[in-house]
Amino acid sequence: MKQQKVVRTYPDGWINSTKALTVALNDGWVVVMSNPFDCGNGKKGTEYILER
Repeated sequence: MKQQKVVRTYPDGWINSTKALTVALNDGWVVVMSNPFDCGNGKKGTEYILER
């Protein structure tokens, strides 16, 4: 059975902006979809749907 989870990355200047995604990808998760989201102050992040 496949598992899914959501990981968000944040704009430059945020602490550990891509760490959660890097850890998940190194752990064998695969990106199946991504969507932008608003972080406020006109900045955008990306929400990733991961699967394994």
